[in-house]
Amino acid sequence: MESLSEEIIFTILDYLDSASSKSFSATSKSFHSLESRHCKTLKLLHPDSLLADLRRYRRIDFTNCPSADDGVISAATEAYYATLRSVDLSRSRLFTHATLSLLAAKCGGLVELDLSNATELRDAAAAAMAEARNLEKLWMGRCWLVSDIGIGCIAVGCKKLKLLSLKWCVTITDLGAGLLANKCTLLCALGSKSKSVSS
Repeated sequence: MESLSEEIIFTILDYLDSASSKSFSATSKSFHSLESRHCKTLKLLHPDSLLADLRRYRRIDFTNCPSADDGVISAATEAYYATLRSVDLSRSRLFTHATLSLLAAKCGGLVELDLSNATELRDAAAAAMAEARNLEKLWMGRCWLVSDIGIGCIAVGCKKLKLLSLKWCVTITDLGAGLLANKCTLLCALGSKSKSVSS
């Protein structure tokens, strides 16, 4: 392995899935060191563990940090906006539409956003997400208070959407689904368990 440059090894690591990366890392101390320098996902365990000096992360996972609020998420946005492509807020409930607006405005490369279980989010939050023009995957399961108006904003703003999960979004009707069908021409997967949306 000494004959391979770090750049070549990082290119190889780009093609490995997470299980293979873990196996690679467990092989030796030098492999572990290489894999840790290559890592592109930051999984926070506590809000105070943000590292502003490490800007290589493309994905931030807040699932183990349910106490992440507007301040923590805004700090992460400010620290990683240049490289950030994916954010998982599926277990965080303490953020508002203001944070989503900042996330959408600052992170032009954001393509994945998981807002599942954000039961307090309303149409204002959906309108804020509509500013994330490059968004391709959006999970909004159990966002009960988002209506057709919010979905209409997303349909108009996020034309690159390929996947949208609206499971248990009970206020979405055929009107919202129709707007998505008309505006988001790349949409391949629309998950909805709302009784108001026809099959």
